[in-house]
Amino acid sequence: MMQENKENPNELLELLLEKCDRLYQENMLLKGKLEDRTDVDALKTSYEQTISKKDEKILDLEKQVAYLRRRIWGKSSERFIKEDPRQRMIDFEGIDLLPEEKELAEAAKADIETFKERRVKERVKRKPLRKPLPEDLPRVEEHLYPDEVKDNSDTLTELEPEVTEVMEYEPGRCWVRKIIRHKYVLKSKTEHDSHKSSSIITAPLPAKYQPIARSYAGASLLAELMINKYVNHLPFYRQIQMMKQLGVNLPPPTVNDWFKDTADLLRPLYYRLKEIVLATDYIQIDETTVPVINNEKHKSVNGYMWMVRSAMDKQVFFHYDNGSRAQKVALSLLKDFRGAMQTDGYSVLS
Repeated sequence: MMQENKENPNELLELLLEKCDRLYQENMLLKGKLEDRTDVDALKTSYEQTISKKDEKILDLEKQVAYLRRRIWGKSSERFIKEDPRQRMIDFEGIDLLPEEKELAEAAKADIETFKERRVKERVKRKPLRKPLPEDLPRVEEHLYPDEVKDNSDTLTELEPEVTEVMEYEPGRCWVRKIIRHKYVLKSKTEHDSHKSSSIITAPLPAKYQPIARSYAGASLLAELMINKYVNHLPFYRQIQMMKQLGVNLPPPTVNDWFKDTADLLRPLYYRLKEIVLATDYIQIDETTVPVINNEKHKSVNGYMWMVRSAMDKQVFFHYDNGSRAQKVALSLLKDFRGAMQTDGYSVLS
């Protein structure tokens, strides 16, 4: 036992020395890595300073280039170019050109003037002109006169009338309603040749002839497009193809604009229909999915459309609120309804 006690301290000492040596080596290794990291950070800082200086130099050079370009190519550039005293002056005025050279000079001058005129015309912003309706379509003239003409015809002088053409539709053909609105001015104004727009009397254009402002679509044509889309389930592109067979070319963007404007015209009727249905004592309500194009996701997503039906008189209207069927939509839709409601048991409506 005594011998074992004497040997144990030696072994313990060796173990401690080995552990210290290992810790020392690890410490040195970590110091080396730390020094390498310090060198990297210093190198990175040096590179960033160098890049910053180069960026400042590039910016300064770009400013100098822009300044020189303005001096050379800007307006009145001649006064910015210093004369070189070593440059010999050539008297071009005293030189006689050959006939061939004169012809070339005149042709070059003419080309330059033509180019300048073309550039000026290109800079002028022209208003887009609407294409006239096809000449081969039959036309029916309708003359409209101001009410003032009936009682003051002797004191008025007729001017050139305002002509508006709208396209109408009948089954199997399209035709043009040519509306001629007669225009007059007081004779006393014409004698002094100083009449203004306020003194000119023009027959007004009734909305029934032109439901959409500044459009050539008549009421019958708009009605045909809407009925075919929602009753006969014909998409606009197929209706456009059908119109081509009648000799009428309808641009798709124009038809889409007509659709939006017609929906706005029908909006009061929709509100009235909604009011009538919700005023009944018994309604049926349900929601269904409809595909909706999401512009952000660039794909079709499911939205919800509500249908509300009066059970007694069978009047129906649809309601769409950003594709939602949340409870807040139902509360907003039915806030004024007082009566019995039939549903499919959807928790929001119960």
